[in-house]
Amino acid sequence: MSMLEKVGVAAFLMAASTVAAAEKNSATDWMVEAKVGAFMHFLPGPSNFQLVDTFDVQAVAKQLADAGVRYFVFTLGQNSGYMNAPNSAYDAAAGYAAGERCAKRDLPKELAAALKPYSIRLMLYLPCQTPNGDLRAVRAFGLPEAPANGDRKIDLAFAQKWAGVIREWSDRYGASVSGWWFDGGYEWVGFNPAIARVYSEAVKHGNPQAVATFNPGVSLKRWTDSEDYTAGELNDPFEHPCGGRWLEGSQWHVLTFLGKSWGARDTRHPDEAWAKWVGEVTSKGGAVTLDLGPNYDAAAAPVGTFSDAQMKQLRAIVNAARK
Repeated sequence: MSMLEKVGVAAFLMAASTVAAAEKNSATDWMVEAKVGAFMHFLPGPSNFQLVDTFDVQAVAKQLADAGVRYFVFTLGQNSGYMNAPNSAYDAAAGYAAGERCAKRDLPKELAAALKPYSIRLMLYLPCQTPNGDLRAVRAFGLPEAPANGDRKIDLAFAQKWAGVIREWSDRYGASVSGWWFDGGYEWVGFNPAIARVYSEAVKHGNPQAVATFNPGVSLKRWTDSEDYTAGELNDPFEHPCGGRWLEGSQWHVLTFLGKSWGARDTRHPDEAWAKWVGEVTSKGGAVTLDLGPNYDAAAAPVGTFSDAQMKQLRAIVNAARK
């Protein structure tokens, strides 16, 4: 065997050994057992920031328990610059007073407490960069202003600053938050393995067993060596069968929406179609997270709660996955 061939074999064995080690990642064992989780985009903005104070954590927790899900993913914030929890690091960096952009009420803390009696885990959603609609924060964290209301190019220096914000939440919530789903981890914005490691270290600072993933866009793949599970954002999930628990070392996981779009409160597929696909996925060790739409109208129902139609369908899906 030539030296070149020997080097090639060594590289192959090293790569195979790395994947094999990742596939022993016991931190994701609970995802296999949970099978199905729920996701909520609760997105405060200038016109509805006060709804954070009226969010009914007990009603939401009861609905999730009745549906039988074992984990719940909740947004800390997204693009507007308004957050569902206090964060002094964010306030200090962007120059905001407490309660001006980061809510004084700590919804994740209250949700974790409300979910605990039902043995439902809490996970959190956060973008990989400052809210793209808040120019004050964009400037403060050193990102370019253009494009307006769009994702900016990021680098390791920025990531270290943003990690300070992440770490404050991680340390505060500790073991009460089991995982994180980071959005906007796109290659074209400069997201890379080094940034992923910085963010992963930040979320594990408060809970070493917390799992994390970084969304590369609408796809199902292993994206970085710092992810514990695949982000798996999909619009048409039925086109993606699960081949087994591991996808190149990441826990196989999909995030998709139950309604006709993200945050919608209707249903787009019959119960039977969802039950068949989810049942096949979970039987092979995969996990599925389903986005449901929250209620924002306090006159119609408790703020944050899900529609009866989605609750009925979610129960049917969970029951099928547990057979």
